[in-house]
Amino acid sequence: MGDTLEKPDFRPIFTPTKQRPLGTPPHKETIIKDAFRLRTLMAMGALAQIVLFAILPYRYAVVPVLILTLHSIGSTIGQMLFYKTNQNPYMADVIQGSTSSQPPSWQTGRYPNAPCSSSIVVFHLGVSYNHPLGPASPGAYELFTHFMNMSKAINEKKEEYGLLGMSSWKQTKRATHNAGMSVFYFRDIEGLHKFAHDKEHRDGWDFLQAFRKKGYSHITALHETFEVPAGAWESIYLDSPPTLMGDTTVRMTEKDGSATWYHSLVDASVRPLTGMMNRMARGKATAREGYA
Repeated sequence: MGDTLEKPDFRPIFTPTKQRPLGTPPHKETIIKDAFRLRTLMAMGALAQIVLFAILPYRYAVVPVLILTLHSIGSTIGQMLFYKTNQNPYMADVIQGSTSSQPPSWQTGRYPNAPCSSSIVVFHLGVSYNHPLGPASPGAYELFTHFMNMSKAINEKKEEYGLLGMSSWKQTKRATHNAGMSVFYFRDIEGLHKFAHDKEHRDGWDFLQAFRKKGYSHITALHETFEVPAGAWESIYLDSPPTLMGDTTVRMTEKDGSATWYHSLVDASVRPLTGMMNRMARGKATAREGYA
């Protein structure tokens, strides 16, 4: 009789919400800041200080840098004092313990009772500027505008495309430090294909092709697509805020016609989610694998 009992569903971290979640497109300030080397930023600061000395008396010219220095030191000390309390801003949204992304059913909103029970499509979309002026180089602003339009459109039509979530990342391998990439998670390849043929993506692609025909080749644009079947992926997050696939949601239409969003994060402390092979539903984890 015990063998016929159904396994309990995984326990979600978040309760379903009626508020539509939004993606996280790249922030303009990080793109500008990361486009410059440290020595360039220091030179810009030094130049600004020289200008202040040239137009203000000494006692006033040093005030801005003193205020910024004292603010930085004071805020750092304050954050250290409250490091283990809820007042630590760096702990905002951090979920203590281990969690895993296990998206609920697209049809019922029910959480699975077996790991990686659904397929997933992962899409990488990136751009970088191979030019001394970085994001200020010819065509960079126009392409960035198209990139932001695509991000906005894909968020507004996320249910139509089957988009589960997105996040933005920076690449630091090259000296330019201006390569940015967005990671998208789709329910199926058909939704991604629909996005690829809609106006916003086509406009960006057409601009890039016309730009290259003018003889410019300093802008890198790229995408990668991975169609991953059920049983071929896994995830684990330890003391982490929702991120990557752990920051995805599934939209469900309730019986009254209202929309509800179900977050994919579940408690990973249960046995089926301890160990990589367990999370891929490929057998029991060993003692060593049980840690992650």
